[in-house]
Amino acid sequence: MKKQSVILRFSKTLLDRVDTYKEQKGFGTRTQVIFHLLQVALEQSNNRDGK
Repeated sequence: MKKQSVILRFSKTLLDRVDTYKEQKGFGTRTQVIFHLLQVALEQSNNRDGK
């Protein structure tokens, strides 16, 4: 699998929400939470599109 680095900037409000989610779900890092949320959103999008 090919990998690339991405540098993202988030608003403090969004990061606060990520941190809250991280604590509630027991994730170790913000990065883990962001990957998880992206995967869930993409899966939901595919399901809506019938893929």
